[in-house]
Amino acid sequence: MDERTETIVGLGAAVVLVVAGTLATGYLPSEPRSQLLAGGIIVAGFALGFLVLGEFELPD
Repeated sequence: MDERTETIVGLGAAVVLVVAGTLATGYLPSEPRSQLLAGGIIVAGFALGFLVLGEFELPD
């Protein structure tokens, strides 16, 4: 895959994670464990988006 395709796929996956986490806050029970899971999904989506855009680098 070329770099442009990888960026589009990565940003698409990040959007899916953020939307899924946001929807999960409404569908999951209001227990702390469930809400932490939904929040973790949202944070993972933002982290993936920043990683794909090159805002930070992972150590080798």
